[in-house]
Order: sequence, then structure tokens, then C-alpha cells
Amino acid sequence: MDILHRLRIIFWLLVVGLWGLYLYQYISQDLNSLPKIRLNSNPFKQPGSSKMEKKQIPPDPFQSSQEKPPEPLYQADPAKEVRSSDPKPYQADPSIGNRILVDARMIKDIPETRGSYDEPSGETEAPRKGSEYPETPEGFSMKETKSFVIYEEGPSVSEELVASMEDLHGNIMLDLIAFSPWQREKKAFIYFCNSTSTYQKLTGRPSWSGGAANTAERKIYVYRSEEAMGILAHELTHIYFDSFFGDSNPNPLWLSEGMAVFIQVERANSYPRWLKENLAILKNGGGFKLEDLVRIENLDDADDRSVKLWYAQSYSLVYFMMRMKQGDSFYRFCKNLKDGQYVSRALYGAYGNPYNKLSALEVVWRYDLRTGKLSQINK
Repeated sequence: MDILHRLRIIFWLLVVGLWGLYLYQYISQDLNSLPKIRLNSNPFKQPGSSKMEKKQIPPDPFQSSQEKPPEPLYQADPAKEVRSSDPKPYQADPSIGNRILVDARMIKDIPETRGSYDEPSGETEAPRKGSEYPETPEGFSMKETKSFVIYEEGPSVSEELVASMEDLHGNIMLDLIAFSPWQREKKAFIYFCNSTSTYQKLTGRPSWSGGAANTAERKIYVYRSEEAMGILAHELTHIYFDSFFGDSNPNPLWLSEGMAVFIQVERANSYPRWLKENLAILKNGGGFKLEDLVRIENLDDADDRSVKLWYAQSYSLVYFMMRMKQGDSFYRFCKNLKDGQYVSRALYGAYGNPYNKLSALEVVWRYDLRTGKLSQINK
């Protein structure tokens, strides 16, 4: 019996050893197939300082000769331009600030220091009517719909525009209804111009900007173009999603812009032309460490390529977290951030293991980005 017992032990040791050798070879082959990660240095970090400061107006990052608008558009005084051709010009909305949007195939906006939001309360606000809405610009018509107050240039607001806006709203709410239960009582104001000249007169912005927005006052200005719905989806996301966080713990920039691009792509079918090539960079191991990505508070002093890559990585991360949510995991993550928790603690509290720190999230996210097995991002 003693010999049989020893033989049995030796046999099982051999089995365990062979199994371990097989597992080691399998894992080694899988790891070797992964692309080598090439992390970019943080382009947003100021030399000699680890502290990040918010600045009022980040510059326009699009500096290429093909994308940069003609020089006169930067220097023109919109008010003077209008007075020379129209004795009664539109009054540019002073609340817009310097927020500039570009067409939906590119990055929509360079985020401003976000304005104050009215934190939604438990009480239902009575819908505003008639004279309580912003004044209708000359030459425009106004119509209140279930979800918006629409101002369209012309004798009436078209039913086609109303239907398109309500369809867009319904698509957006598939993801954002939990973050903006107030949206029926506090409607967004959409100004839809038929021409770039009217848009310039109304906003004081150059025609290449594509759109202008004041998210704190829930106003969005666009003109008729193929990119209009993408711009509207992006900016409506900032209105609906960012307001959830309030002023005490505002929405982190990566989460705000990542969600805005997510809604733009997934719900408005407006795919930025820079997104595909930057997702390919991420898939091949490029990009930023998540520790750097989530710390960015502004996009000042960053070059065009870094800004686009940052937007793409923010979108990809939000996509992964949205597709990986179990029940209300993503909502609980956002609620934890709103309550002031650090990102890693908010992540673990919402998703549990193995997401106990950002480095763990990065490993799983990059694996999914390469394979698409978890979120189907490569579908």
C-alpha cells in the first residue's frame, strides 16, 4: 500500500506539472500576440509642475493649413461687418462666450470652463411658456415641442425638423434618461439657421465653426449642414449629462467628452473622420496611461494630434464602460464621482473586481480594444 500511495502521488505531480507547462505555453503565446504598449507622454502637463490649472478659453487645436480658416475670419469684427450691410443687424448672443464648434466629422469643441448648472431638485419645475422663452430672432419662427423649443429661420418651423429633433432626443435618452430626469421641464433651446450668413449675424461666430453653444443656458446654434445633427447630439449630451454632476464635483473632462462623442457616434450616426485612425493607434498599443487621461482638466498647449488621440481614447473608454455595465453599474460609477469619490474608488464601488484600480481597468480595456470580445467594439 505504501508503494501504491507513493506512485499515486508521483502520478498526480506529473499531471499537475504537465498541466502547468501547457498553461504557461498557452499564456506565453497569447501574451506574445499582444502589441507592445507605446504610451505617449502627457502633452498637457506643464514643465516643472505637476499641478494642472484651469484656463478660461483653450485655443482651437486645428492648425493644419487645410483645416485652418482664412485669416480674415479670425480678425473680422462681426458687429462692424453686419452694420455695413444691414442697418438692423441681429444681436449676437453674448452668453455664448468663445466656445467654438467645428463640423461633426472632426472634434466638436474645445471645452470651455463650464458654467453653473441648476442642480435638479426633487420638485418639478413648471414648464415655461410664451414670453418666458428667449425672444424669437427677427426672421425666425418658434415652436415648442415635447423636448425642445426650436427657433428656425423662415415663416414656420418645419415638421421635418421637429420629427428629426424628437427622434434624436429619443435616441439620446436611451443612454441619458437617468442623468437628466429634468429634461422635459427644462427644455433646450435650438436655433436652426438656413445659411451661414444668418448664423454669423446671430452668434458673431465665423462660418467654419459649425455651431455654437452655451450649455449652462441650454442654448445651441447651428446652421443647415450634413453635420448639424452630429453637433446637436454632441452638445445636447453636455447639457443632459454634465448637469447631473453639478458644481461641487463637476463632470471630469474625459468622461464629459467621451460620452459626448459616444452619443454623437452611437445615437446620431455621425462618425468623426479622425476617430478611426486614432482607434487604430490605441488598438496597436498607443495612447495615454489612464492615470494621465483622467487627470486632464483642460486641453491647453496640446498639439492637434494629441488632442484627437485624447478624444478617441476618452470615447473608447466610455464605450467600454457603457457596454460592460451590469445593471446600473455605469450610473453608480457616475454617482460615486458626483459624491466626491476618487476615480479608482468610484470604479470599484460600481463594477467590483477586477476593477479595483485604474491599471486593472486599463489592462482589461486594452485587451477588449484588441479583441472586441467583451464590448464588441470591433463589430
